[in-house]
Amino acid sequence: MPERQPRRTPLTITVDLLAVAIVAAGLGILAYRLWHAVDSPALAIGALAMLSAGYVMADLLTGFVHWFCDTFFDETTPLIGPALIAPFREHHRDPLLMTQHGFLELTGSSFRGLAPLLMLIVWMGQPLPVHVNAFVFALATGAVCTNLLHRWAHEPAPPAFARVLQSTGLVLTPVRHARHHAPPYAAGYCVTSGWLNPICERLQIWSRAEAVFTALGLPVSRADRE
Repeated sequence: MPERQPRRTPLTITVDLLAVAIVAAGLGILAYRLWHAVDSPALAIGALAMLSAGYVMADLLTGFVHWFCDTFFDETTPLIGPALIAPFREHHRDPLLMTQHGFLELTGSSFRGLAPLLMLIVWMGQPLPVHVNAFVFALATGAVCTNLLHRWAHEPAPPAFARVLQSTGLVLTPVRHARHHAPPYAAGYCVTSGWLNPICERLQIWSRAEAVFTALGLPVSRADRE
């Protein structure tokens, strides 16, 4: 069994802090633009619809990453193994370990992955239409919060605020997520809200995607086999 990855280095922590600052600033700018651009009921309805769509897309995209890292390659794979694959495999060996992680260790990879995209969208182009801003804002917010929402679904006593969100069904709940850690360990990959898990299972999204990637030559090494 692979050993737990070494502790985070000062460089990693610095990069994560920079990524958090970039994402926070980007989300703040998008929120400011939305606030000032929505000036009619029609725009408000459209923005709400796109906020919802963005949040659903966050559930799907983070579910795809989760499925991919649970299914292909392993912790020894060059470049992506230690940084990307290892945390997912570690989680399957000890699901409660993530509840002991600090904020940066838990969410740093999400912030690092999103920071370049938000920089490109917010600082390197013309202001986007209000509906696009709404979609990107919700997608980005859902994506960076995913690991935190995932942790709350594992915590025996999550914060009161988390319990309120879980009671509304807006975020991942322990019940929705339990299927992921039960045999055959091939479901429940969406961990932002978990809304899309039943749809993905009904449409056999992950098994069909596995067939495609396997045909392309990617090595299968499932987390449930460790």
